Amino acid sequence: MEDLSLSTTMLIIVPILLVLIASGMHIALAMGAVGLFIMEFMVGSGSSLAMLGRLQYNVVADNFPLVALPLFIFMGYLILRVGLAERIYVGSSSLVGFIPGGLLHANILSCSIFSAMCGSSVATAASLGSVAVPLQVDKHGYPPRAVMGSLAAGGTLGILIPPSITFVAYGVFVGESIGQLFAAGVVPGIVLALLFMLYIFVAAIVRPASSGPRVPFSLRSSLAGLMGMWPALLLIAAVITSIYSGFTTPTEAAAVGCVLAMAVGAWYRTLTWDAVWRAARSAVFTTCFIMLLIVTAQIVSLGLSMIELPQRLTLALAELGLPVATLFAVLVLIYLALGCFLEPASMLFLTLPIVHPLLTSMGFSSVWLGVVMVILVELANITPPVGFNLFVIQGVSGGRPMKEIILGVVPYWLCLFAMLAILYLVPDIALWLPGQLFPAR
Repeated sequence: MEDLSLSTTMLIIVPILLVLIASGMHIALAMGAVGLFIMEFMVGSGSSLAMLGRLQYNVVADNFPLVALPLFIFMGYLILRVGLAERIYVGSSSLVGFIPGGLLHANILSCSIFSAMCGSSVATAASLGSVAVPLQVDKHGYPPRAVMGSLAAGGTLGILIPPSITFVAYGVFVGESIGQLFAAGVVPGIVLALLFMLYIFVAAIVRPASSGPRVPFSLRSSLAGLMGMWPALLLIAAVITSIYSGFTTPTEAAAVGCVLAMAVGAWYRTLTWDAVWRAARSAVFTTCFIMLLIVTAQIVSLGLSMIELPQRLTLALAELGLPVATLFAVLVLIYLALGCFLEPASMLFLTLPIVHPLLTSMGFSSVWLGVVMVILVELANITPPVGFNLFVIQGVSGGRPMKEIILGVVPYWLCLFAMLAILYLVPDIALWLPGQLFPAR
């Protein structure tokens, strides 16, 4: 089967994968099965399967940067358990609640700050949603659609603003510097948060009914809000500066973050053995899920590289002569469609074995592509019917209709599409800071 055409190869591999997924098989097992099929029946080399043991060892055991993954996940769950969300929300409200749009801006700002400690989209949405929804909808009379849409969208910042679990997983899979990926996410994360807030501001000016009452500005309350957030800001500064000062690696910085998160919990007397146990257990479950995806995606990647599918696909696209912008737009539409049926992590690792070599061979930076992939995963997080953040916000809202949440999040889809367009037209938004912090030698 080594001399099959590209179209025939795709017609064999894609239906097998789709049938396995449709049958209910876990996406990781489906990817592993397809990889084994490729190596056994399409490569035909008896030694190909013998490489799997060393592949798994290299991915899991002999990969120090991967240790950062469970540590950052554990740090995020610790922060979730020690109850920092309410302090961050109150501080954010005092800082930006006076702007037209009121407390909706606080949703975005508090999500941004929480994201810089947590690294998880779902945890960000759940933590701040449980605080903000009752206050804004029940107490202040904000439109439920606007509140839930801003929280679902704000939660997506959890995987863009570093430290990001998705950046760690992407960097380990493609062999990219995690420090550079973290740096690449900073400016786009800030720009995206500002785009969200700009939409809220404009909507509040054009349609005042789309928001609620503003919080009167008070210098004293703003300073008090900042003082209430100081543990969160200290933790963020410690993790980020320790990485970019060269004092620690990202893995060591994750360990520092875990210790500081426990110290913050001890300071506020919210750290208990039960909280640590629950955080550790959740971190183990999440880490095992992501690790299984990474290993099986590497098996697929090895099989595809053996039959040279990414290279052949690149040549086929080059022969078509399509503009690069058209190919990029098609890629975005494919991810948007996949986001309707697959959860974000599965979607990412299912497509990386083809998309990464394809786009990097066309001249796109691997670091820039990491930021783009994370934004596409963010879109999947708020895309029905599978978008995780939609279900999280519905849960913390007391079971409000999903239709309200989806309608509330639609404007933020447009902001995410605008961010993708900005990144395509001005790639230095993602590449400038890594270039400053990691100059080419």
